[in-house]
Amino acid sequence: MANLVDIYIVYRVLRKLTTPFTEWPAFAAGVIDAEGNILKKSKDRRTVDEIDSFTPLDVMVLKLKRILAKVPGGQTKFATYAAALLLIKEEKTLTEENVEQKFSEYMASEMINEDIANAVGTGNIAGTTGDPPKGSKVMMRRFAKNDVFVVDAKKFNQARFGKKKYHKYENYVGNDEVGNAIRVYGRKYPKRPIIIQDELTGAMTFLRHGRSGMFTEAWIEPKKAPVAKEVTPEDLKNVEAYADKLFKAVGIDVAFTKHFLERVNDARNKTQITPMELSNMFRKSYGKYGKKIAELGADAEAVINDMQSNINMPFVLKWDSKSQELDLVAKTVMRKKNFMTPDTKLSV
Repeated sequence: MANLVDIYIVYRVLRKLTTPFTEWPAFAAGVIDAEGNILKKSKDRRTVDEIDSFTPLDVMVLKLKRILAKVPGGQTKFATYAAALLLIKEEKTLTEENVEQKFSEYMASEMINEDIANAVGTGNIAGTTGDPPKGSKVMMRRFAKNDVFVVDAKKFNQARFGKKKYHKYENYVGNDEVGNAIRVYGRKYPKRPIIIQDELTGAMTFLRHGRSGMFTEAWIEPKKAPVAKEVTPEDLKNVEAYADKLFKAVGIDVAFTKHFLERVNDARNKTQITPMELSNMFRKSYGKYGKKIAELGADAEAVINDMQSNINMPFVLKWDSKSQELDLVAKTVMRKKNFMTPDTKLSV
């Protein structure tokens, strides 16, 4: 079985070469189209299916298929699966049905975790001192893009509550080949989680959590909402012009006091009051109370209360003899929930 790995690689490439793009997992995931054109680049692949469906082998075979398509006969005899199998026919015991099974059996008996082996260099794991590699008991799998060590029931029960800080790994997973492999992995990757799985039940647990959380993705600081700028005199003029257009229909002109500009930017509001919020408050108050405000008459006082933004604006109505109309003078403003006042409260 010495050349089985080479034969399996040839088999995988030929199998992929002779499979139409429409039958590739990448096509089903929407990564490529029926002609093999890449629709989603690696940075645009978000889901697990999209990432796993298009491997480096798929990229190589895709490029090879395009080259073969330009070769005379590339779309005929070579492209048939029967012709491809002739290339490995010399291995008489292999068929299309059993080549994958034989390869899986071979790999199961010769499984060596290359990542762990390269990290040791001390001879604790077979194959790291120049000796011929022997069958390894270390079995690893992948779950949610993380490495998982498959252990026996005894090790799983000992480690099911996780490793305590500064405690030795051997107290949980022993010091045999599997235990040493886990210890080496933990030292090489101090920020990664160590997950173990019971070989009988399939149950999984953390021997050690990753430093950045349950899995290994780096912490991304949430974006902070932009801080609103202070309201300027120019901003207030624009709000006043907008309010004047609204209330002109009921004979009211809007004006602001100097104190209003100071209070609109006051830190006691906690959240900065914006020109947009003021404009919306005038729009809603005119739509609901426009005529009623005009009927209050001169020297009347009231408070417009925006229940959505919790902004409160006390005002007084003054008669302007020059323009022969009422002035709605906004005396002050504040953002406060459950604002109490003895004056009429106009809630919008």
